[in-house]
Parts: sequence; structure tokens; C-alpha cells
Amino acid sequence: MRQDALFDVIGLGCVCWDIVGTVRQYPAIDEKTELQQLLQQGGGQASTAMVAVARLGGRACICGRVSDDEFGHKNFAEFQAEGVDTGCLEVLPGETSQFAFCVAEEGSGHRTIFWKHGSVGKLDPASLDRAALLNCKCLLVDGHHIHAAIQAARWARQAGIPTVLDMERPQPDNPELLESCDYPILPEVYARTHSGLDDPIEAGRKLHEDLGRLVIITRGAEGAIAFKDGEMHHQPAFHVDPVVDTTGAGDVYHGAFAYGLTLGYDLAENMRFAAAAAALKCLALGGRTGIPTFAEARGLMASAGK
Repeated sequence: MRQDALFDVIGLGCVCWDIVGTVRQYPAIDEKTELQQLLQQGGGQASTAMVAVARLGGRACICGRVSDDEFGHKNFAEFQAEGVDTGCLEVLPGETSQFAFCVAEEGSGHRTIFWKHGSVGKLDPASLDRAALLNCKCLLVDGHHIHAAIQAARWARQAGIPTVLDMERPQPDNPELLESCDYPILPEVYARTHSGLDDPIEAGRKLHEDLGRLVIITRGAEGAIAFKDGEMHHQPAFHVDPVVDTTGAGDVYHGAFAYGLTLGYDLAENMRFAAAAAALKCLALGGRTGIPTFAEARGLMASAGK
């Protein structure tokens, strides 16, 4: 791990602008209901993960694409306010940035997301700045710019920089990206889809066997399980109340885990740290509002004991 790197974590992936609201109960089709809360903030897997790194005290940089439209300007302003470096963020004038509308159900924390990619397109692997992307202690990638992510992860491996992968769903080029990353952290639906097995533990075990190395499966309220060298480790979710919105909890988990690697945490401690950060996020509406500080995350860990 590069100790002289400018950044603790660089994230390559989705940059999105979110409008987030809550309802007391989801309406049926062709019905309507009143929004109880409404806010706007940045979103996207790698982007929110980098905000989490910065909130937790790390030096973070985002690599992705936006336009010079309203949502692009809002993303830049929020990154600046959060202390996330934008030196690797490409701007394509005259295009449209990615946008999402998220609705959370009060009481349950469940959410539904509507999104539109925009017209900025994908990062070109040939245009990536190798030196800039490797100026970190850890690289985090998601599946949004999948070919660029594969290239960046391969460079990181050659340089001895650990890579964390956040991938929501199967895509044609997933095997290459999975093979290129050191810490694949995947939702249980991915493991079930990959394996064809309904049981998340058996599905995770099969994915571990197929990959031949570490894999971490996130399970929401059921916590996370890791498979390493044929053994399973379970990290329960931390209890927090009230659960307002689970949007972004997975992104925060990935960001906290990546930052924990730079702090030297072992697997069990890092999964606990990431679980605490993700749980605290759920106390507030929006993917970023409730992201905790380092002291808050460690405080929850301490109060919960072993």
C-alpha cells in the first residue's frame, strides 16, 4: 500500500444527482400520496462512498463524468463542501448528467428509485490518467463505467494497491471486473443470481469457491458475511432506531470498508467498522445526510460491545 499517496481512497464510478422524498405508505398503481419530506443531494455508488471516506476523516477523490448542466454544477458544489477532490471528474459540456428520484417509506426504510443515465456516456479506458488514479492507498470502483473500472483495477493490482468493488447486478463484463478486484463486496441478490441458489449463505459460498478468493456478501438488516479460505465470517447489522431511509447504506459500507483498509484494519474489524457507518446512515433521509464521522462510527461500535 502506497504510504506516500495523495489520497487515501480514489473512487471511479457513478456520479448522480438525487431528489429524495418520503411517504407514509407507498400508494397503489394509479393512486397518489403526499410526500412528507423532500431533499436534493448527490448520489451514485462510488460518489457516495467517497463522501463517506471524507466524512470519516480520509482523503478522497472521485473519478467519473458529469455535464455542465444544473445537476453537474450541484454535484461539484457538494463534493467541494464535503472535501472530496474533483481533479479526476470529467465534464462534458452540452450533455445531461445522471439523475435519480428516490422515495422512501417511513417506518420501514424501504425505498424505490427511478433513474435516468443522462447523455454523458461512459469513461473511456484509453483516456484514463494512470498516474492520477494510482495516487491512492486504495481504489474503489463500481460497475457504472465497467471497462474503465477493469483497466483501473488492473493498474492498481500491478502497483500493489488494494481494490474494493461495488457491483449491484450481473453484467456481461462482470467476470473480468470481479477477477481484477481484491475485495468484491456484493449484495446477496448478486450471489443468488450468480449461483442459482436461493439460500444466501450457500450462494455466497459458491461464489467464493468459483472466484477462488475472498468475497463479502451484504444482506441489509441481516448484516454481512465474508468467505475467506473456505471459512465464513458473519458480521451482524448494528441496531439503530428509527430507520428512516436505507438509500446509500451499501455505498457507505463500501466507502468505510475501503477507508478501513488504509487504516490497517483486519477483515473482521473492517466489516464491523463498515457496518457501523452504514447503520448510522440509515437514521436520516438521503444517501448522504446521515453519513457519520469517524468518532460516531467508532462510538456505535464501542456502545454495542463485542
